[in-house]
Amino acid sequence: EAEAKTYDKFACLCKDTTKEKVEAIQRGEDDAAALSAAIEELASQRDGHDTKIQESQDAIAALEKARAEADAARAGTKKEYDANAADLQAALEALTGALKTLKVSKTAPSFAQLSGVSATLRAAVGLADALGLSGAEA
Repeated sequence: EAEAKTYDKFACLCKDTTKEKVEAIQRGEDDAAALSAAIEELASQRDGHDTKIQESQDAIAALEKARAEADAARAGTKKEYDANAADLQAALEALTGALKTLKVSKTAPSFAQLSGVSATLRAAVGLADALGLSGAEA
């Protein structure tokens, strides 16, 4: 009889332990399945984010290229503007000098003075025409 009690005691222990182990295994399998599903969902989201990142990087590269092209175009325009401004400044200085020559002359200007002023005026008008600054409207 003592032997039967010991057997029952160990049989119950094995039965309870087996039940606990089966439940723990089931919980572990359920947790593993839930975690696998979560990993798949997060991987899918990451793929979407990777696609958005690549699209953004492509857009940034295109915008940087467009900015560089615009900068180059503006640099060319500025170079042309600076050259035209220098030419106009030189023409204005020449006209100012011609006017001073005419004003300083107390008597009627000589032919040499008029031909110098005329040449300066022709150069200034030619420059204005070349730059599209003539006063005549079409």
